[in-house]
Amino acid sequence: MRLLPRSLFGRLVLILIGGLLLAQFLSTGLLLKDRGEILRENTGQQLVQRIASIVNLIEDTPTPERQRIIRAFSTPTFRVSLADAPVRQDPEAHALPSHHLEMMLHQALNKNTELQVAILPFKAGFKEDSPPWRRRHDSDADRRYGSGERPLRPNRLSGFQASIRLSDNSWLTVQRPLPEGIESWPKKLLGYLGVLLLSIILISLLAVRWVTKPLGTLADAAHNLGKDIAHPPLDEKGPKEVRQAAQAFNTMQSRLRRYIEDRSSVLAAVSHDLKTPITRLRLRLALLQDSDLQARFDKDLTEMEQMVTATLDYLRGTESKEKRVNININSLLESLQDDAQELGWNMTLATGKVLPYMGRPLALKRCLMNLIENAVRYGHAANVRIEDSEKSLTLIIADQGEETISEEELENLFNPFYRREESRAKETGGTGLGLGIARNIARAHGGDVILRKGRTQGLEAIITLPR
Repeated sequence: MRLLPRSLFGRLVLILIGGLLLAQFLSTGLLLKDRGEILRENTGQQLVQRIASIVNLIEDTPTPERQRIIRAFSTPTFRVSLADAPVRQDPEAHALPSHHLEMMLHQALNKNTELQVAILPFKAGFKEDSPPWRRRHDSDADRRYGSGERPLRPNRLSGFQASIRLSDNSWLTVQRPLPEGIESWPKKLLGYLGVLLLSIILISLLAVRWVTKPLGTLADAAHNLGKDIAHPPLDEKGPKEVRQAAQAFNTMQSRLRRYIEDRSSVLAAVSHDLKTPITRLRLRLALLQDSDLQARFDKDLTEMEQMVTATLDYLRGTESKEKRVNININSLLESLQDDAQELGWNMTLATGKVLPYMGRPLALKRCLMNLIENAVRYGHAANVRIEDSEKSLTLIIADQGEETISEEELENLFNPFYRREESRAKETGGTGLGLGIARNIARAHGGDVILRKGRTQGLEAIITLPR
């Protein structure tokens, strides 16, 4: 999927943070729900007990003394009034379910007591229009409300309102706002949860980076192995699985190094054993009296020596002991152009601003020379241009050949001794190892060589070298 990060680190972070956020939101929702229910339960029990105490006290108090008791219990946050009728509810307000509180009041009072209980809904704007029980009221207002001149009208806020019918058919009304913590968000608690979530995310990022870092190290080591088989081995430390991977990689590198060293020894022996008989044949050839026969033998020996040398060079392509240095690519190509002009080759060069490249200069010179020679031999000319970037260096060698080659056959041209002509004589194409040697050298630098059809005609050899 395109939405998923491409790196393992990004995907693990996405999974962990997504799971943490989902779990945190669910747990926060459940916590707030349980918290609200507990607050309402505790608040309801205390409120019911207080109302029951007031009702019992009013019932036992003579009528003339009731107003004094009501004023004594009334506060800005707990309003008590006595009237001939229950307090009218706002017709625009729809009472929230209050069956639980009504049941608790019936249990605290007589079951036959007539009640009207409501929890008024929360609406915005309460800061501007605070309810009567949140305002400070003077004694005149208390006397008006207590004398029953006009019943209290509930404000459009989240609050509790209960009207209880007394034994003398009067109605005792209690109005009280619900605690702010029930309706508002618990900012302090949410702040703690936010800090906890950020801490967990930070720890998760560090943990994922700690887990995935060895994979990046292993990838870098594998990349460097293609450039230098003698690269220092990995540190075998960390978790068990990481140590096992590092040990396996180091073992593979050691075996590859021994294999290449053994092959180098064999190649050195083969080179000596093949060149020695050729040298003896040349000495004996000098003793021949027939000049025509001598010329034919000399031609065969020269071709044999060139084939042996090219074959050994092909096998030795990835084993250069040459050290890597910063190479001025423009200077290297200009020197190749001078050599090509001395040989009478048609070569053009388009130079530009190119950053120095860290590589083996002699090996790269041979790689480029083989490709340039191949372009001149089969395409009559070699046009070289450079494309440089921060990640890679690309050299393009285009020829002007008119012959068409299929896409499948282009790859076969890199096979050892493969030539489109039936003859392998030098005059018609040499040994057929030049392209293979060039690709081996490029791959030893961590890059590659490919062939593709030219923009207008001929072929283009593309050398890509990573920086």
